[in-house]
Amino acid sequence: MATMEKHTERTNSTDIRTFGSRLGHTVEIVNQIKAYLQEHPANYYDQIDSFLELLYYSYTECNSVETPEFRSIVNPLDEKLRSLVDTDGKTEAEVDEEAGEYMNIVFELCSAYERQSYIEGMKVGARLVMEMWED
Repeated sequence: MATMEKHTERTNSTDIRTFGSRLGHTVEIVNQIKAYLQEHPANYYDQIDSFLELLYYSYTECNSVETPEFRSIVNPLDEKLRSLVDTDGKTEAEVDEEAGEYMNIVFELCSAYERQSYIEGMKVGARLVMEMWED
């Protein structure tokens, strides 16, 4: 049987503020949320496998990594990769395309490492919060 719980907070030594009434116990509410999530699985789109990846992509869309510091590191790498491309009989556009392919490999590697680090960092943070709430 569900019970009514009142959630209160002491605002100072004498006042108590009520947040409102909730039907049921916390465990019941959590179970209702779990059941809902099982019945309505999330759609993370084609290239996203988890909620943490979705958070990562949302974060990176709003926070560009192409800072002046980043460019100062990438530009010498770009120049070095362009110097390694065989230019015999190739147009400038073909050389640029081949060098661009090498840079894409580097950027994909960096992105994969950054995504993995972000997700693992979120997991560590979640574990920290869980440990803080343990008795």
